[in-house]
Amino acid sequence: MPVEPIDDILEWSGKLTSWKQDALRRLAGSPDISDEDRNDLLSMIKAGAGLTLSPSPEPVVFKKEHFGGGKHQPIVLKGIAKVTNVNRLVSNASLTFCPNALTVVFGRNGSGKSGFVRILRTACRTRIENPAKLKVLADVYGGVSGLQSAEIVVDLGAGDIGIPWSPGNAAAAELMQVAVFDTASAQIYVDGGNQIRYLPFGLALPHRLNSVCMGLKEKLEIERAVEVGNKVDLTAIAFGVTRNTKAQAFNNNLTKSTNDLEIDTATTFTEENQKRLDAITAVLSAGAAAAADVSALLNWTDSITVECAVVTKSLSDEALDQTSTLKSDAVSARKAAELAAGELFTDEPLPGVGGDTWRALWTAAREYSVKTAYPEVEFPVLSIGEDLAACVLCQQPLQADGAARMRRFQKYMDDTLDAAARNAERAVDEAIKSVPVLACFRAADFADRLEQVRKRDNALADAVAKFQQSAIKRREAAIAKLQGVGTETLSELVVLIDDMTSFTNALTSEKQELAKAGNSEERAKFVAEKAGLEDRKTLAANKAKLTMRRNLLTIDHAYSKAIAEVNTKMITQRANELLDTHLTAAVVDRFDAERSRFDIMHLNVGLARKSGKMNAEFQVDPKTTLTKFTSEILSEGEQRALALAGFLTEVALTDGSGPIVIDDPVSSLDRDRSVKVAKRIAEEATKRQVIVFTHDIVFFNELCQAADDINIEPVTIALFSDKSAAGKVDAAGMVWKGLNVVKRIGSLKNDSAPLKKILAASPAEYEYKIKGLYGRLRDTYERVVEEVIFQNIVRRGTDAIQTQLLRYVRLTDALAVRFYEGMTKANTYSHDNPAADTVPTPTPEEFEADIEALENLVRDLKEEAKAAEADRPQMKK
Repeated sequence: MPVEPIDDILEWSGKLTSWKQDALRRLAGSPDISDEDRNDLLSMIKAGAGLTLSPSPEPVVFKKEHFGGGKHQPIVLKGIAKVTNVNRLVSNASLTFCPNALTVVFGRNGSGKSGFVRILRTACRTRIENPAKLKVLADVYGGVSGLQSAEIVVDLGAGDIGIPWSPGNAAAAELMQVAVFDTASAQIYVDGGNQIRYLPFGLALPHRLNSVCMGLKEKLEIERAVEVGNKVDLTAIAFGVTRNTKAQAFNNNLTKSTNDLEIDTATTFTEENQKRLDAITAVLSAGAAAAADVSALLNWTDSITVECAVVTKSLSDEALDQTSTLKSDAVSARKAAELAAGELFTDEPLPGVGGDTWRALWTAAREYSVKTAYPEVEFPVLSIGEDLAACVLCQQPLQADGAARMRRFQKYMDDTLDAAARNAERAVDEAIKSVPVLACFRAADFADRLEQVRKRDNALADAVAKFQQSAIKRREAAIAKLQGVGTETLSELVVLIDDMTSFTNALTSEKQELAKAGNSEERAKFVAEKAGLEDRKTLAANKAKLTMRRNLLTIDHAYSKAIAEVNTKMITQRANELLDTHLTAAVVDRFDAERSRFDIMHLNVGLARKSGKMNAEFQVDPKTTLTKFTSEILSEGEQRALALAGFLTEVALTDGSGPIVIDDPVSSLDRDRSVKVAKRIAEEATKRQVIVFTHDIVFFNELCQAADDINIEPVTIALFSDKSAAGKVDAAGMVWKGLNVVKRIGSLKNDSAPLKKILAASPAEYEYKIKGLYGRLRDTYERVVEEVIFQNIVRRGTDAIQTQLLRYVRLTDALAVRFYEGMTKANTYSHDNPAADTVPTPTPEEFEADIEALENLVRDLKEEAKAAEADRPQMKK
């Protein structure tokens, strides 16, 4: 299978939050991770980065059973196996524990006990919470590399199973039923032994939940700093001036609930908005001259609008067509009149009568006649009374032929065709006079005015310029057509009336606004509107920042809500209520009972509950104002006794009856309290599986004796070390000094079983073996004196004398003789006898008989002790 490069894994991990990223980077770069696991890891990272994200599991409501307060699956701690690279423990080291009652592991200093205990306290339940104290080292001098591992063998009711262990991994839930006590128990010895505090494990769970919540809160705050941090500040929008506008109010009031539609609406800034902003800016910056310019432009615009209307009406294609018709009609009428005149004046002495020149002459003569020569007399005047009238042209009297000629001329002028021709020509003249002058379009300042229009409306200015050129050409065309010379084809005339009217209205509004700008109240409104448009434009330019800030606020709110969810106040309050209501009395009573067992009730200390934000503990109260540190009052031994009392209180009040592991319980204790601890531990072994590690041979014997006294057969294991390694299990079992009388007799029986074979094979080796066995038999008789005859009243190695046990002591003569005889024989065969062979070597059968005699003597001594107690009722407790 191809292997994903580590760089790819690290690249994808960059899409995750920082604290997850760090963990995944460490995993991805580990030399111990397999290729397959590395590929699986990359898949998980990609899923976490949102590429193939599977649905998140539904949240689970926290219930009572999550506290571990329900019924536990019974567990038996069967042993530790396959130990690798832990301290100096031999490779593949192992221990096997008694599945019930009591296991005692004995070993001198450096024998490897602590290595096994360190494994158990990291795998099982302990009050140590400082990770540094839970650290398990490899052999610091051995130079062995590789992973540290072991297997915790347990029985959950269906046979033995192995639970893998390695440092730093989460403990298996099943092993939380196994409680471990040792000197480093951090909840028993707080701050290096300065103060002893105690809290039952089950009751510590709500407060440990506090710790979990605080840890989660810290991680959330770290994530929040990365995901949000000061990024919200970076989305701040810089407005030119801080003022009360809708845009700035929207910016200031933006929240996680602001939706996209609201942002779109608030940031819309159209071209019309820009035009309005430009107009208001111009109005506010304009003075009186600007108002005059607008008024003049408005007047010009009105005039242009009027000319546009005139041009549209008078110089349209239809109007020009009518002009052409008018001219052609006049020409046709004149031709008809001239034709008629030609027929009428064929005999006249001069040519051209009836023509244009002649008619002009006739018209002038008529004008002269009626106005000057013969005022108020109808023209032509042929006579004045009886006299001939003078001709107005030649100033000679009109003779008959002249008068007749004048009459012919007048008749021609009165003729219908000539009148029609004159009327048509007159219409043409009137039409020429009525052609629009186009004073504005042809004025010298037209170009200047057009630029003023262009500043406001470029398209309109282009249209007006085009219209002007068309209007001028149409005027020229109209005159040319009336004069009979126009033949040019004209472009289409665009109607501008509506555009000019709209422009005029806009100028009128501008004029009004300029007038308002001179009013302080109205000017303030303009200033406010301008500010609103400017800020809206700024807001529109920063729309992306608004969206980003809204998104960041949404994320930040989610983190705030999550952080609020892990607030510990209510958990602490409820936990303290539960402590006060349900457990305080039970804990104090049980603690006092345990202290009484260890004979430390004389100490003026008490157990008082101490509450705090992160913990609620039963604290040993020294009941003095001189110091708050118990360690300054109590000795090391007394502190150890208090700690044991607290531990046993805890396991007594914890649900279930899981195994307990105790390491060196009598460290710093005197022998008197050591006996009490042994009895208490033996008693606890009747209720649960107990495993004890000790280096104290005296305590070992005390514990075994205490177990024997209550009919418990303890399993004993002896550990030893050599130059190569520690943690080796002595195959021969417990050291001879650690065996009581019963176990010594059992050992002698086992060791004597092969004597017959040895004797048959080698008498010399047999002599050597039998001599050693009689030496052990003598040791056993000596231990009978201490343990059976004198009931451990006085023990070697201790300074305690248990005088109350004298009630069991009574040695009859018969029993004394039997003891004397047995001890004498043991001495005889264990000493160095003469070479003369005067003391024969006993046979195997004889040794078996001597063991049986000792066994019977021990039985009878115990019966005698019971009888002695029965005969001394006054000495009973």
